[in-house]
Amino acid sequence: MWVVPGLLVGAGTAVAATWLNAGVWMGKLYGIERRAKGREFDPSVEEVACLAGHLVELRLLKMHDAGRIVVSRSGDVTATVTATDPEDYFEAAAVRSLGPTRTGDMRTLTMWLDDDAPPHAVRRRLVAAGLLHDAKLLDRASLAEESMVLVSFVVAAVGVAAFVYALVRDESWLLPLLAFPTLFAVARLAVALVDMYGDFSRHTGLGSRVLSEARSADRREHGPTADRREHAPMAVALVGMSALPAEHALRVCLEASRARASARARASRSTRRSHSGGSYSGRSCGSNGPIGCGTSCGSNCGS
Repeated sequence: MWVVPGLLVGAGTAVAATWLNAGVWMGKLYGIERRAKGREFDPSVEEVACLAGHLVELRLLKMHDAGRIVVSRSGDVTATVTATDPEDYFEAAAVRSLGPTRTGDMRTLTMWLDDDAPPHAVRRRLVAAGLLHDAKLLDRASLAEESMVLVSFVVAAVGVAAFVYALVRDESWLLPLLAFPTLFAVARLAVALVDMYGDFSRHTGLGSRVLSEARSADRREHGPTADRREHAPMAVALVGMSALPAEHALRVCLEASRARASARARASRSTRRSHSGGSYSGRSCGSNGPIGCGTSCGSNCGS
């Protein structure tokens, strides 16, 4: 007698809890941006680069222009400074990432530096200014949305179960027939509202506007960035090293590093396929020994 009402109360509580949880995290996520509305922003070149996702490339350009790093056409970068005389916190992080030899792969260095403390410090400033979303709050808000989706389907499943239970027990089926679809609709409405108003991108609305204004100002001053064959810092801040001339040493180094990583990945996949093929070949020849070794098909394992 109390099973269906109990299931209904449980489902309603779950819907209310997930809706409240989503509201709390969405409120925290957008709270800083709301408080920042009406401010005027004049971001530095570094802050623009951070908004565009090219901060590490900009700083490597500055180090290269100052002679603090040298690069090779094979994809390696070498720091000319030591850990005892870096110019700033970013150079110290670069030297530390390159290790004792102060030489390493360009692509690997950019990935290490992007996850190091100096870029995180710039991102925190932009989060505090309301231009970037806090990564942790972004994850929690996204998780809250996923929970709402899950709860909506659980409500649907429980509603079907409650309806079947009422029919089998010859109880009133009107309550589950009306109540659970309503709860399901409420849960889906919450999901739809989050999808409509929730922006789970890296930038806040203000951040997107500031970045767009920086790009527009740069185009007005220098023309289309893609057509500009110079390595002005703002061009790299907005576009990355692809703004550099094709023959620029930094761009050549980065492209060589990426090509080397792609070649290694292809070689690794080829090795795995060949090992897999060898295993199959050994079994197809009737070997009872270890896969790929000691077969009667001409295996040279251990030779």
